[in-house]
Amino acid sequence: MKIALNSYTGYGRWFEFLLRNEDHDVTYFLSEPKFENVLSGLLPPPQMVKLDHRMHDENYHGSLPDYSKFDLSIFDLTDKPRWSDHSALLTPTIGDGSFHCILENERSKGIELMKEVGISIPPTEEFEDVKEAKKFIKKTGKRYVFKADGGQDIDAASSYVSKDSEDMLDYLDKVSELVHDHKFILQEFVKGIEVSVEGWFNGTDFYCLNATLEEKKFMNDGKGPNTGCSGNLVFTLGPDAKIYKEGLWKMREFLQGTTFKGMLDLNTIVTPEGAYGLEWTPRFGYDASATLYAMYSGGLGNLLHASATGGVPENSWKAEFGAAVRITVPPYPTEIRLKKEAGIPVKGIDPDNKEDILRTYLYDVALDKDKLVTAGISGFVAVPIEIGNSIPEAFGKLEDRLKKIQIPDMQYRTDIGKKTSERYYELLKQGWI
Repeated sequence: MKIALNSYTGYGRWFEFLLRNEDHDVTYFLSEPKFENVLSGLLPPPQMVKLDHRMHDENYHGSLPDYSKFDLSIFDLTDKPRWSDHSALLTPTIGDGSFHCILENERSKGIELMKEVGISIPPTEEFEDVKEAKKFIKKTGKRYVFKADGGQDIDAASSYVSKDSEDMLDYLDKVSELVHDHKFILQEFVKGIEVSVEGWFNGTDFYCLNATLEEKKFMNDGKGPNTGCSGNLVFTLGPDAKIYKEGLWKMREFLQGTTFKGMLDLNTIVTPEGAYGLEWTPRFGYDASATLYAMYSGGLGNLLHASATGGVPENSWKAEFGAAVRITVPPYPTEIRLKKEAGIPVKGIDPDNKEDILRTYLYDVALDKDKLVTAGISGFVAVPIEIGNSIPEAFGKLEDRLKKIQIPDMQYRTDIGKKTSERYYELLKQGWI
């Protein structure tokens, strides 16, 4: 199968390894030159794509690829709807599009959609003015979560979970600066277990159901800045799982009336009393995706193609559980790029060992004189992945892997197994899975 892999950050570049291992013919297109060193020397150089304002015209091709030559086009992240919509005119396309961007970035619209299909949500209010938001918090006296509403240029650190109403009032001016004058929402805090439920939608139904428990904070015990993911536990779900039926399953009928196809993740908070939708993720260029693919035995290319074309993906698994931990080096988790952070030796991941490469999601690495080194992108180096038929088996193998990896100033959390296991068994106890 001829596959186009499209990116602006290189986050999904590693998936090319998996697809090539399945004997697919992959061409990698990149729009941001500053990320061209991601996995350089390990894979062929990217073909550069120039994006400009004329891309809203479906008849304008500019320097965009001729996607009619491909059987499938993949986007690893959302936020480039003109590019991906152009691709979708010419070939089955998955991972990004106008609707995907609305779901992920325009959170108030995503929440309205949850309400429309019958998914419960925490009480939520939208604001444009910080003063009005402060009046609201003072009036209710409740604990809130702050989230930006729209815009791809928003700092990832702008989401903030307050300790109480006073904490939000104290921090609101600062956190609101990070959203660049965009609207924002305040969502009433619900104490419970945060879990993401994912399915692959083929235009008719969801397949390959799974769930993810992530630890998002940088340091052990949930301390430090929010990194999006510092480690995860992914596990398979059956179609009768309560956590699926109370949330994502309710989107089936709505999606059947759209052109949407691909993976869809509903981030959820569950309590003994109920499940509450928080936000959508309709993309797959991130850590938990890599963990899932290590568990899946049906072939990544076939999963993507079947979902994008209305086929039925194979629902087969090598293991029920997958475990992963993100390995980084300074200056991560900041976004500062320092030249001296390039060229740091990465030992314990053998670039000549196919199994090492296929079970280690790689990002800020390159090949230099047959040795693996950091590429100097962000300090987000790699995510070792292990699978098992039990949680202890998966994390036990992962701990053995981590002991073998040596990188100067290496950073990673050591409590991912403990924290995610606690949440998993509580979900099991409450009857959600």
